[in-house]
Amino acid sequence: MKKLVSMILCFAMVLSIAACGGSGGTAGSGTPSPSTGSSPSSDGTETIKIGVLTPLTGASAQLGGQTVEVYQMLVDIINEEHPELAVAMAASAGITSMNGAKIELVVADHKSDATTAVSEAKRLITEKNVVAICGEFTSALAKAVAVVTEQYQIPLMVSCSSVSLTDGTNDFEWLIRYAINDDTYVKDTFDFINYLNETQNANIKTVALFSEDSEFGANLVPVEERYAKEYGFELVEKINYSSSATNLTSEVLKLKSADPDVLIMASFVSDALLFVNTCKEQQYTPNFIIGQRGGFIQSDYLDAMGDKNNYICTTGSWAADINTEVTRQMNELWANSEYNSGKIDLLDSHVKDAINLLFLAMALEKAGTTESEALRDALLHPDYDMDTLIIPWAGIEFNEYGQNTLSNGVVTQWYDGAYHTVYPASAAAMEAVFPLPEWEY
Repeated sequence: MKKLVSMILCFAMVLSIAACGGSGGTAGSGTPSPSTGSSPSSDGTETIKIGVLTPLTGASAQLGGQTVEVYQMLVDIINEEHPELAVAMAASAGITSMNGAKIELVVADHKSDATTAVSEAKRLITEKNVVAICGEFTSALAKAVAVVTEQYQIPLMVSCSSVSLTDGTNDFEWLIRYAINDDTYVKDTFDFINYLNETQNANIKTVALFSEDSEFGANLVPVEERYAKEYGFELVEKINYSSSATNLTSEVLKLKSADPDVLIMASFVSDALLFVNTCKEQQYTPNFIIGQRGGFIQSDYLDAMGDKNNYICTTGSWAADINTEVTRQMNELWANSEYNSGKIDLLDSHVKDAINLLFLAMALEKAGTTESEALRDALLHPDYDMDTLIIPWAGIEFNEYGQNTLSNGVVTQWYDGAYHTVYPASAAAMEAVFPLPEWEY
């Protein structure tokens, strides 16, 4: 790995870019030239620029900064020779089909604001000459940025989960999602509930939905309603609330009255914390909680909750206890990485976004060029060995809208300071605890 001075330079770059704000111009449009995004480094090796658009200020700044750190660790794995690692692109240094070209991250702060995200995406493309954009996005921000990447015809790699991003609703040709969408996450939720009924005689019959009202929560609700009906569960309450709410007392009292067997939540960090604290004020312990990722997989929520999060479940795409050599190595590398400034555990919220950088490097290796059409084709038709990928999906196969149809997820339950896989059975590290033990009021 690089020396400490490299880390200091990296974060100086991040801070200077974050300070720039939306300073980008709008010169030019259409497909970038084949040479866009590459330039010689000091040693003559070609450097390929990848845009990382992420929140570095604002409500999600902690997650955004952590994700950048994981990206930088992966850059070192890709750019340097690490034959001891099982992960893809580690065995040789750089992009060998392009004479060892190195990956360079160009980081920008979208501040969790759509207007800023759009202007920064344009700046990354027109001024910084990136060949692709990835990063940490909500579904609403991804839609805004996708309009820009469609105009300039460069790949946008996302892991946010709204179904409408890749179902033809928006006709995005350059948006590519290897990760799971909400349909799969919600199906996993109800499969898990059935599994509890089958293996623990849980006798779950009723569910309630508790969802914030932005693109994230609003798009989940109809999917959850559809699966609840399909699986034969009675929907006893459906509550949509503002993610900026400062009081959830009336909403919690409605849930307490409905008393669902399972509460399914789509919440961000601050509202998830507010919900739990309000439940305790009202002396209400839900029978069981399954989160739909969001705040439930972010370290600032988990740090604030501590043991109060015990036995709360969440859907996800990755867990640190997945039994693969790559997962073990990534956990160890991150635990000892110079980039892990907060000395935190590697989480699903980091991995599901950072893995897109690995897929971009694999696509560059296959394409042998930064030309946009060739890069997009390589992303949609990857050469891969599933044993070398950080997230071990069932496979990779894209539909006509840029969605990997073979990605699959897990359900995890928090206990003793970590999430543990409880579903599917083939990946389970522990048996799920049901129902939720009563909270201390």
